[in-house]
Formats: sequence, C-alpha cells, structure tokens
Amino acid sequence: MKKASLVIAFMAALAMTGGCARDNSMPTPPAPENGEYNEYDYTTSTPTSVVIDYGDMGGLPAPVYFEVYDTCPVEENESGTAYVKVESAEPLYAGYTDAEGHFNGTLELPSYVEKAYVYTPAFYAQTLLEAVRTGETLTATAASGSTDVQAAGTTRAGYESQAVTRDGWLTWLGTYDSNNGKIGYAYDGVLKVKNYAKLFKAHASVFDTTKKCPQEYRSSRDLKLDESAEVVITMLGGNTCWNSSMGYYYYKEGNKPASLAEANVVMIFPNTQDGGWSNGNGIAKKYIGVTRGTAVQLMYYPNIAQKSPEGATSVFPEGYRIGFVLATNAWTKRIMKDDKKYRAATSDGLSVNNKGIAYQSPRTAVFRYTDKASGINSVLFSFEDHVNDENFSDVVFTMTSNPVDAVTDIPTVDDNDGMKTASLRKGVYAFEDLWPSRGDYDMNDVLVRSDYEKIFNEKGIYEESFLLKTFANYAGNENGLAVTLTGAAATANLEFSVLKPETGEFEAAEFEREGNVVLLTPNVKELMGSTYKITAKYATPVSEEKAGTVKPFIYRTKRDGVSEGRRWEVHIPYEIPTSRAEMSFFGTGDDKSDPEKGVYYVRAEEYPFAFFLSGATDTDISKLLDPANEKTPVDQVYPGYSGWVSSQGKLNTDWYKK
Repeated sequence: MKKASLVIAFMAALAMTGGCARDNSMPTPPAPENGEYNEYDYTTSTPTSVVIDYGDMGGLPAPVYFEVYDTCPVEENESGTAYVKVESAEPLYAGYTDAEGHFNGTLELPSYVEKAYVYTPAFYAQTLLEAVRTGETLTATAASGSTDVQAAGTTRAGYESQAVTRDGWLTWLGTYDSNNGKIGYAYDGVLKVKNYAKLFKAHASVFDTTKKCPQEYRSSRDLKLDESAEVVITMLGGNTCWNSSMGYYYYKEGNKPASLAEANVVMIFPNTQDGGWSNGNGIAKKYIGVTRGTAVQLMYYPNIAQKSPEGATSVFPEGYRIGFVLATNAWTKRIMKDDKKYRAATSDGLSVNNKGIAYQSPRTAVFRYTDKASGINSVLFSFEDHVNDENFSDVVFTMTSNPVDAVTDIPTVDDNDGMKTASLRKGVYAFEDLWPSRGDYDMNDVLVRSDYEKIFNEKGIYEESFLLKTFANYAGNENGLAVTLTGAAATANLEFSVLKPETGEFEAAEFEREGNVVLLTPNVKELMGSTYKITAKYATPVSEEKAGTVKPFIYRTKRDGVSEGRRWEVHIPYEIPTSRAEMSFFGTGDDKSDPEKGVYYVRAEEYPFAFFLSGATDTDISKLLDPANEKTPVDQVYPGYSGWVSSQGKLNTDWYKK
C-alpha cells in the first residue's frame, strides 16, 4: 500500500483546474479482486534519474544551461548547416550543469518519456543531445567524434586558405600545417585568457545558437587604441560547419580602408573549425584547425603598406584601430564544399556577401565584459559566417591588451550573473466533483493546466511562479480552485496575479491565503479560461531541492454536510487534505479512505476521483473538453486508459496523447 508521504514526494509537480457536467446513471465498475481499495495514485509522473555529460567541450569546460524536452525542440534549416528552435516546444525542465559540464539528478518526468532531448542555446556545448532510458535512468552524452588531426608543420604545400590565394592575406605571423591549418605560433603569455567559464557565460547571456542575434547587439566596431598597447586574441570556439579563415588589419584613426582588398589583412587562424559543429560533430572533429583556448599575439608592421614585415613589433601605436575579418569556408572547403566569398568584418561597410556586395548592416557583434573579482577585462567578438541562421555565434574570440584600458569605444555587456528565465510545462489535473459518490467519469468537471516559471542561475532559484490555467466546463456545481504549496514557496512572501482571457496580460489579484494553502477562486466558472499566478521571490537563492511545488484541489464551502469553518475538498488519490477539510465525508459513499492509516481519496474501482497527467498539453485534453464527449466515461474517449489503470500505470503511459 502506498503511504501518503511517499505519494507527496512522488507528486512534486505543479497544478491547475477546470470543469464539466455529470450523470449518475453510469453503473459502478467492478472492484479489484484483491484489496479493499485501489493502491494506484493515478499520476503519470515518475522520478527519473537524468545524467548529462557534455564531454570536454573542446578542453574548456564550463557550466552549461540546458533544457529537457519530450519532443525534439530544434529542426535543421534548409541547408542543414544549423539548428533552428521550434517555438512551440515546451521544456519539462531547465537547469545548469556543474563547472565540468556534468549533471546528475532526479527529475519528475512524464512516465511515457523513454527518450528525452537535451537542448542548450550556448555555442560552446553541443546544441542537442538525445537521452535514452535504461531502467530508471536517462543518459545523454555529447558525441566524441573522430580526432584524426595532424600536428602543425612547417610548410603550406598542401591545402591553403583562399583568403591567401584569392584575397592576398599576409602570413607573416608564422607557419601552419598544410592539412588542417593548425598554427605554429600560438601565444602562451600573461595576456592569454584563462577564466573561460566567465566569458562563456557572458556570451551565452546575449546569444542563442538557434535564434537570430538581437539587433541591439549587432555592431560594426574596430578596436580603438587610446594609448600604445600589446594585443592578444584568444579563440573561444564556435558552432559552424564552415572551415573559415580569420585575420586582422589595422589603420590610423580616420583612415579606414575602403575595402578589404586595401586592408592588408594578416592571417591569424587559417582554419577556425574547432570541431564543435552540432549538426555534424563527428565530421567537424576530423577537420579541427584550432583548439579552443588557442591565443595569438598580434603584430604591428610599420612597413605593411610596402608589403614588408621589417620592423615588426608587438606594440601597436596610440591612435590606431584594429579590425578583424572572417573569410567563410576559405580553408579547403573540406566539410561543406560550397565556394563561399562571404566576408564578415568588424569595420562598417567592409563585410560582403557571396557576390562581393557590401552589407549595409553589421555581420559582427562586439562588446566588453569585465569581472573585477575574476580579473577579467576582455572584449568579445562574434562573427556571423553566412545568411541562414544569423545567430552571430559561428566564431567567437576574445581580446585582451596591455595596458588593459588601452582599448576604448567598446560597449559593455553585463552577463546578469548567468540569470535565466525558464517556463516549464508540468501537466494537467482533472477532477470529478461528486466525491464521495461516484461520478460519470468523464473527468472534465474541473480541468487545470499547470505550468511553472523560474528565474535562476547555477547558484539557485531567485524567483518562481506557479501558473494554473482553467478551461471551460459543463459542471453543474460551482467548484473553487485552490493549491497547497510545498518547499520554499510554502513560507515565502507571495505575489498574486491573474490573466483573464479578455485582457491578455497579468493583473494584480488578491487570493486568500491560509499558511501554505492559497484559495485562487471560489468558483472556476466565473473566470473560465483564466490563468492564476502565484509568485515567490527569494532574497537568497533557493536550491533545486528546496524549490516550491503546488498541489491543486477543488473545494466548496456551501454543501450539505460541511460544518461551519470547514470545506468539502477533492484531491489527487493519497494526497493529504488541508486542515480545514470536512473529515466526515471520508469513508462514505464510494470513498474508501482510511484517515487513521493516512490514506485519502481512494476507491475500490479502477476509477479515481482525480488524476494528474504529467506533460499533458491543451491538445492532449481536447477530447475531454469536447462537448460531444460530455458524460462519456474517460475509458471510452481514450482507449488506452483501461490498460493504464489495470496495469497500475505500467502500461499505456501515454494514453492521453493518442
């Protein structure tokens, strides 16, 4: 027999309520052969161990924000070069890995989930992982792929960058190998970036690899040196199919070159492919040209206009600007065979499309990120290498200088401490409102969709909201909707609001609160289709283990048999009623509750007074909402229902999705 405490833990989910009508003529279904009451709790959620491993992430591990879905949340663009987010996809969970890109935890997931999809918008981790169930564990591991790359050599006799052969870029910084373009002049001094995790988080706060870069972050901006300085750039990585080349150029303030052909570009990285392309991880890893964290010190050539490297120095003069350019797929076309002439430059007007026509809008994003506690004062650059996705995360690098404040005229971006806002789908609660008598089992007297929102980072949750959406119903009774709060939300200060169908936005509301119980409405029929919202805000972050949940129930205060100050309540099977519940109903009619044993809201037949459908959407319950199915038992509307209850939830776990 299930204990009440076990069921409470098992049901760590959100809640919602709605409505339908009744018919008392339906015959009572047969009782189970064994036991005086059904021992199943009629929930379709299961505590599931989830293990996520993003691998070494190119040797630069960092916390990764991720989301878990029961359907694939991305699709490939037309060219197959990038993923695009499916806007209708709703995550079941969102969180952060640890600093090494690992996650191991227990999540309440729908019982039907045999395979999950793990998604991240961060460029430095694999966009999509598939998690396959083995027993009670879902495991998602980043693809390792092949790494048959050759070490840097001393010649360029084999492959060569079209940036050199066609665009005339200078290769004065040093040599690189002829197979994959790995450089032999990497810098390893004090200006090399070391705290990569902070920079990754800063970039992830602005950019999403599956969405177009917001216009406000796109900019054409070169480095401006207000004093003489050394300059070092460090490759952070990217997520692209193209094997591109990256170079730099410089000019005295006011003398910007009219075109890239006049810019005297110097090669930095012949091949910017880091093996992190999510759509073809294994392929990309075969053609790595640069590893993440590789740094290069830029050189100033005073005689570059004369095509001479003589007099080279690591110090750039005051009053100069330094620009950067990415030549799309310039290195050998080994992954994608297309001949690309796209050039993305940090200077306004120097970026060109495949026909050599200048872009009138930026193809780069440039911003400064500082973190005094970590000693970070860096400028981040992001390139867009094509036109299909415009995520501006194809090649990402950072720049540091000595002196650190020599570079000016760069906007600053706050990473917001990695704060994320996640909206999660929990499921749908359904109630029959004739308890303790049997109902018509159409399970639509009150239907409520439960959703959950949280604002959080890797330190914990700073704000969480519980949203309960009601639906139109045909119930003859006037049922109220309430919730019991658990976790940190139970004792927190709360804010209440409601979204009415006719307004389209949340408005402040006054719900009645009794400790950890909140009465949302005394009659769901008054505002059918509304969404009730409860928000808890925390001065210090709350851990995921202490996050709040809501348990919805329906109630009435005006009903025969209800004492003064008490109420009639219907909860999910085995869920403990509130302290104000009228106890005289238990054990009467068709109810087989045994309060002394902590057993509530059970019956002998394989029909509940309420159930919870984890992961259910509005579409999933459309049959319950259809007036044509009014008074029709749920097992006749959903053929898989009978097998689900008779197997105690082991079979037909997705019956409401068919």
